Amino acid sequence: MNWTSKRNNMKNKLYICVAALLLSAPGCDVLEVEPVSDILSANFYKNADDAEAALMNVYDYMQQPVKDNIIVIPGAMADEFRVTRGGNFTRHENFAPTPVQGNVGDMWRALYFGIQAANDVIENVPNISDPALDADQVLGEAYFLRGMAFFYLTRLYGKIPLPTTASKSPNQDFNLSRSELPVVYEQIIGDLLQAEERLSATSTNRARASKGAARALLAKVYLFRNEPGDYQLALTETEEVMADNQYSLVPGENYASLFKVGEQNTAETIFEISYRPNRSVESHSIENETVPFIGNSPRVLPEQKLIDLFNENPQDLRLPISLGEYNDIVYTRKYELNEDLTVSDRGSQTNNVIILRLADVILMRAEALNELERTSEAIEYLNMIRARAGLDPTTATSQAEVRLAIENERYLELAFEGHRWFDLVRTGRAMDLVPQLTSPDRVLWPVPARDIDLNPNLLPQNPSY
Repeated sequence: MNWTSKRNNMKNKLYICVAALLLSAPGCDVLEVEPVSDILSANFYKNADDAEAALMNVYDYMQQPVKDNIIVIPGAMADEFRVTRGGNFTRHENFAPTPVQGNVGDMWRALYFGIQAANDVIENVPNISDPALDADQVLGEAYFLRGMAFFYLTRLYGKIPLPTTASKSPNQDFNLSRSELPVVYEQIIGDLLQAEERLSATSTNRARASKGAARALLAKVYLFRNEPGDYQLALTETEEVMADNQYSLVPGENYASLFKVGEQNTAETIFEISYRPNRSVESHSIENETVPFIGNSPRVLPEQKLIDLFNENPQDLRLPISLGEYNDIVYTRKYELNEDLTVSDRGSQTNNVIILRLADVILMRAEALNELERTSEAIEYLNMIRARAGLDPTTATSQAEVRLAIENERYLELAFEGHRWFDLVRTGRAMDLVPQLTSPDRVLWPVPARDIDLNPNLLPQNPSY
């Protein structure tokens, strides 16, 4: 799917005043300048093709934050990656990011641009009368992407503004205050329930949101919120996903297919962010940060702790794709584009980034069961993942032992995929396992200074910044 061309098609037809959103700019002169009377969304949303182009705009914005802020930096904050060089990466590794730091502002603005684009779809698609339009599917995808964007924002910044209406004018008031966390989670869950209701149950393209993706993300949200009753809610969503026979674990010997260009979109994947058709059009370049090919020095490498844990079981079928070695450097192969590391041209395509997959869901189900004191059932699902990896069943038996076993299995199974840091935060384990983290306040990033300057209602700043 060439999202960029579809987004450009939309931009040629529709002016969306996202630059004014929340603070990112005082006006809207970054896009085509036209009289306000001529740029209303009514001039664009006429048929199914327009709705699809607008939806592709949302997906396009969701591509942008992935490399640093969803995969690499959370891994450096956790016990997955160690930073070899790079100012922003080092500051995050040491829990010393600044409000004026580039990626801190970039992540905030990219996700809010995506939210604004989703708001535009949600508000305007219901007015299209084209019989070729599957409005529920388009709206379901927009709700899913908006909920996912809010979820990333609140996990990184804490309390956040919740814009849910489309921008219509550069003079529209976007000086929203940050909502309290219960309100934020109510919005996220509401969006994902809307998505779950509307989306198709059939998923042939795993780079498009589906009912299974909404259910899997809901389970993750419930576990992160962790209010009374949330373990049961998470369990229900994981059971729904696992009952869907279009999802299945790939065989252990095919584990690498989850990550390799041309072999993705597997039966195990539930949702992945697409980067197609080639690196000149769309690219995340995670390989440049993680793989020591000739002429390239990666800025992050696996933590020794994780290397040692993998090496305890050299028969682990995940090991050959999780870790590799080149010139005495151990690195992760999950984002490697070309196995020949003596070649500096890394190919014309970039692998998709997996956001949700079945192994994650199975381990979430095991966790929910264990916390609901159904430990013997939890062990069954934990062992399902271990068996796929070619490992013996767990020796854990008590609830506490199984809790730790699930934590370690997630560490191995989902290594370098953007889950470990958020797992440690939601379970309260970050302070125990990450020596550089000396204050619980620093699990959050600062709100970008530029956006506070434009919107003082974003104050107060996060504690310790």
